[in-house]
Formats: sequence, structure tokens, C-alpha cells
Amino acid sequence: MRIKAAVCYGEREPLVVEEVELDPPRANEVLIKYVASGVCHSDVSIHQGFLPRDYPLILGHEGAGIIERVGEGVTAVQPGDHVVLGFIPSCGTCKWCHVGVPILCDLGAHIRTGKMIDGTARHHSTKDGRDLHTLMFISTFAEYSVVPEASVVKVPEHLPLEKLCLLGCGFTTGFGAATNAIHIKPGETVTIVGCGGLGTAAIQGARLSGAGKIIAVDVQEAKLDLAKKFGATHTVRSRGNPEEVVNEILEITWGVGTDYSMEFVGGDQTDDTVRVAFNAVRKGGTMVMIGVAERSKQNFAIDPYTLALWSKRIVGVLFGNAQFRVDIPRYAELYDQGKIDLDGMVTQEIELGQINQAFDDVLAGDRVIRSVIRF
Repeated sequence: MRIKAAVCYGEREPLVVEEVELDPPRANEVLIKYVASGVCHSDVSIHQGFLPRDYPLILGHEGAGIIERVGEGVTAVQPGDHVVLGFIPSCGTCKWCHVGVPILCDLGAHIRTGKMIDGTARHHSTKDGRDLHTLMFISTFAEYSVVPEASVVKVPEHLPLEKLCLLGCGFTTGFGAATNAIHIKPGETVTIVGCGGLGTAAIQGARLSGAGKIIAVDVQEAKLDLAKKFGATHTVRSRGNPEEVVNEILEITWGVGTDYSMEFVGGDQTDDTVRVAFNAVRKGGTMVMIGVAERSKQNFAIDPYTLALWSKRIVGVLFGNAQFRVDIPRYAELYDQGKIDLDGMVTQEIELGQINQAFDDVLAGDRVIRSVIRF
């Protein structure tokens, strides 16, 4: 079938919205009609060349839609089901799925190939017939896609997919970092560095966990204002002055530092953002690294003397350490109950043809938390 998709032909080149040919689903795959896709900073980082991939490529990894057709052997969903896409599949049978870390599923080894799990392509150019690479098996910047059954999670049909799509990456990554990777006890304190989509989700996770002080740090005043609406108790604006930022955090915490810190800056990560996150944490505290830095970045600014003598911990977190087949429906229920705010995280809804402007908005840093494409 022919569909419209936003194709990236090269690093930093404008995405081209055009017709592409899509194959039918094979065994253990489903055809999905996308209803909505978030525009995540990681998509922009790939487009900018910070996280290298092969071209031509259909980007997008934060989507939700409706199952149109299922391939042989599919049992988890059927046509008509509403689903959220997980950008990391879960086979349910490998060691990592069995020990409770499906984010490390063995199927993830195929993600960087740009092909489907069987090593072949489903999307093809209508111009010359060449294969188009997929992103994390799901490529949500398209009207339709063929994806592994292992990548879909069924959600209630009465909830809006244009909001639930955020559960496919940004919200689950941030909220899970605060509630899965660390287990904040009532009254404990946390510093959150970077208040975009992931950071605001983490603020909500910290709030629901009963954190006593939630200190939001960002360079943008507008994002700090939004952080307060999501539950931050204090805000500190960073102006390239990590020592002053840490001193403010110490003042707020009576000289102790916070129990936890979370760094969400990712592709824009600098030594300063890492220093703030590390030095904001108290003795025996935990610093959590969630934002994915540029692939070329090999070192970061951690003082090993303080790390050892103050018994601090540094933990890497992927996709919020989610048990996402359980967590995504659980978060949908929290949204239905009004306990989490997905609506406020969607800054604007756009059409697929506005994708390049949406990327510019992400790069500007102060315009959006999330743009959502409506198909």
C-alpha cells in the first residue's frame, strides 16, 4: 500500500513528506494506522547527527494508533485495538524479559540496524524502489507502519491517543525514572536538571511519590514556570554558573543536598549540567542519568574523590526502567483518573507537513514541551 511519510535523506537535511510503499505485515507483525506521534528530542538528535543512523530513514518513535491488520501468529492484539508503541520491543521470552528488565530485551540488538527483526525492510521508495530504514522498528512519522507485535501495548479505547502517544517515550521515561529507577519516599528531596518533556514527567512522578522538595533546574524561565505547574516546589535558573546553582540547591536543602538528582538534558548535555546533578546530591545520594548524550561524548565531569568518599551513586536509566507492558496501561489509568497531566505536556498539535518547523521548535529550546503530529 502507498502511504505518506516524512523521510530523512541525510544529516540536517529537511525531512521530505512523500509517498512511500509499505509492505503487508509478516509473521508476528501488525499493520498500524497512526493517530498521533510525539516529536521527541531524540528524533532531532538523530537528524542532527548526534546519534548516527543510516539513511534514508523514517524517523519517529513516540506513537499511538489503531491496529488495522495482524500477521500470522499474532495473539496479543487484533484489528480495531488501540495501542501505544514501545520504542524498545519486549519478546517476553529472553533472559532480560524474564528477570524483569524488558528494556534490555535481546530484540533491542536489532534496533540500530534500521531493518525489521528479520533483517528486511517494509518501507520502500516509490521513486527508485530502494529500502527505507526504520527507526526502532516503528517509524511513527508516517500515516501507517508495519511493526513487531512485541512493540505494541493495548490501551483503553475511550482515552485520546493524541495524549497517550506520550507514553511511548517521553512520559514513561521521565515518570519511570522517578518511580522505577529510584523509589522516592514521602518527604525525600530531588533535583531535576532539564525541564522538557522528560523532566516534567519526572516532576509528576516525584510529586505523586510524595517528595518533600522538588527542585527544577533549567536555562529557560518559561520551562521553570511550567515546572511549577507540574509540581516543582522550587526552581533554579541555570546561566552557565554551576557553582551558584548548586549553592542555591544547598540553601534550599539547609546545606545537605537532595536525596536524588536526575539529569535529562541529553543531546545538549554539558559538563556543567552533569556537575550540577552530581554536586546537588547529598552524601550517600543517587544521581540518575537519563538524557542520552551525543555518541561522540566519551567522558563526563564527575569528581571520583567525592564519588568515593561521599559514597554517592550514579545510575544509568533507559526508558524509565519500565515494565512497559504493565506500566503504560497503568499510566493510562492514572491519566483517566486525573492524577497525571498529559494534556499540559502537549504544547501544540501539528500536521505531518509541519515536521521541519517542529524540529526547529525543539532546537530553539524555549518553544515547546511536546509537539504532537495528528494524522
